[in-house]
Amino acid sequence: MLKRVLIFHFLLLDIRILYVLSGHIDLSTEEAQYWLWSKYLDLSYYSKPPLIAYMNALSTSILGDTELGVRINAIVIGFLIGVLTYFFVLEIFKDFFDKRKDLEIFAFFTSVFISAVPAYEIASILFLTDTPLALFWVLTLLFLWKSVKENKPVYWILSGIFAGLGFLSKYSMVFVLPPFLIFLYFHKKEVFKSRWFYISILVASIFTLPVILWNIQHDFVSFKHVSSLEGANVKEISFSKSLQYLGDYILGQIGINSVFFFPFFAYALYRGFKERKKEEIFFQWIFPVFVFLFFLYVAFKKRVEANWPAFAYFSLYTLTVFYIFLKKWYKSFITAIFLSAISIVILFYTPILDKIGLGWILPPEKDPTKRLVGWKGLGETVTQIVEKLDKPYIIFSDTYHIASELAFYVKGHPRTYCINLGRRKNQFDLWESINVHKGKDVYGVFVTYRSTLPKEVRGAFKFFIKKQMYPVVYRGKVVYKIYIYLLKDFKGIKDKHVQRY
Repeated sequence: MLKRVLIFHFLLLDIRILYVLSGHIDLSTEEAQYWLWSKYLDLSYYSKPPLIAYMNALSTSILGDTELGVRINAIVIGFLIGVLTYFFVLEIFKDFFDKRKDLEIFAFFTSVFISAVPAYEIASILFLTDTPLALFWVLTLLFLWKSVKENKPVYWILSGIFAGLGFLSKYSMVFVLPPFLIFLYFHKKEVFKSRWFYISILVASIFTLPVILWNIQHDFVSFKHVSSLEGANVKEISFSKSLQYLGDYILGQIGINSVFFFPFFAYALYRGFKERKKEEIFFQWIFPVFVFLFFLYVAFKKRVEANWPAFAYFSLYTLTVFYIFLKKWYKSFITAIFLSAISIVILFYTPILDKIGLGWILPPEKDPTKRLVGWKGLGETVTQIVEKLDKPYIIFSDTYHIASELAFYVKGHPRTYCINLGRRKNQFDLWESINVHKGKDVYGVFVTYRSTLPKEVRGAFKFFIKKQMYPVVYRGKVVYKIYIYLLKDFKGIKDKHVQRY
């Protein structure tokens, strides 16, 4: 059965590579940002730990600064998670099946199932911090389970290593500890007496040192940023806003996990709670429930992005397929997988809706993939502008999204800058300031969503040359506009130091 698992996921790997090579979508702004970090390797970064930058540095050194050079990380990790799912299921459910063959069939279909979950598929193509986090979350759960069952030092150490690597992927990895402690309290209290349990925590903690050291050097900006994201700075809570945030959060979770699977997930959560006295069941149940409830609490105060808790749903997927097999809901199961797979195809290639006459279901202006197109064309447009200039130039924006995309798509990958006109802080604020060019006879290429040139930017240059609008056309319609301003003779600009993290 392992051979079938490998063949299936190798096939998906090939499809994902071909999709990326097709050039249908450009790098997302977050992917471009993390790629840019790889050009300035450091112990950590403003909003995230450093692992994604190092992975990008390695992959692009082999495949070049291309979309595939960045996304090959996500594609390979997607393959690994698919295969690891098979082994995770074999390990945790081995006492639930009388016949090994039945267990292997169940494990195979579980690994197929997660490939039809939108959150998993997105993380297998777009290389965001959620992708390596998901990998190390799976590995940590696998070896934590093996640790409590067999209490071998090597498993405890591996648990600590993978948890540490997860932390270096994204801070959300810290959520692995509270639900694990809850599990131990109810099912494995004796583990609290094992020194190897504490050694594993120590091993994981060692991986936090680069991030802590970097934050000591940078006024703990990462911790302030994360605290802000979790709503620590929210002073007043509006009841109507809370209802909106909660509604968006719940709908977002249903969306990223597929509406077609929602009834199965709901049933698995219900049955998992009823059978919480079974350690295999509770182990898989507690992690997604804990993380979901934490972000539900955050959603009372502020908007929660749909992807934030997604990393923790892995064991919900395995538990769900178990109950599907237990109830023998095979036809419903296969139908749901088929429908969810179709929805994923549409998600990554929405023009298909127009071709079959269903474009009205998701019009271009509401299409979420519209933010993944137009960047290459924008880079080419800016390249054409700067190649005609007779003097040096600086390219800058007022948002890191545009500044990062320009660094990737403008010919030669020039250094770009992101000025602060009142926005939230970001990594650009910790790098070289645009004011190093103050007083120099240089052109300024300001690229922004703003249709009117900000007075701060106009006042920073002696001369205004021209304004050019770049329309992003997707599925035959202009979905948004970007404006390019050409100025000359930089006098310097004063950032607005707003303490927003």
